[in-house]
Amino acid sequence: MPIINKTKDSVLADSFEECRSFWQQTKGMMFRKKVVPLVFRFSKEQIVNLHSWFCPDNIDLVFLDENWEVVELQPEWPPWSSFSPQKAFMFLLELPAETIWKSGTQLGDVIHIH
Repeated sequence: MPIINKTKDSVLADSFEECRSFWQQTKGMMFRKKVVPLVFRFSKEQIVNLHSWFCPDNIDLVFLDENWEVVELQPEWPPWSSFSPQKAFMFLLELPAETIWKSGTQLGDVIHIH
C-alpha cells in the first residue's frame, strides 16, 4: 500500500510498515539495517518527544493531524539525536531522507494511505 501526497499527487512511499502497539512505536526505526517507511498511529492528537538512538541513517519526519493534514515537517533528522515537535499530531510518518524534498510535501498538504 502506498503513501500518497494527494495535494501534490506525489508518492512518499510505495509500501510501509505500521506501528500501532506500544512496543512497535517504542522500537520504530531502532536496530534496523536501513531506513524503511513507517506509519505511527496514536489514539489522539498529542506531542510525543522522539529520539533516533540506534537508527541507521537520517530520517524525514512528517507529522499529521487527525485529518491526515501535514502539521509539521522535520527533514534529514540525524541518528543519535532527539526532537520535540511543536504541534500535536495523530499520525507520524518516518521516511527515508529526502522524501519530503522529492515529493514536494509542505505544511497543509493532505496525505492518503491506500
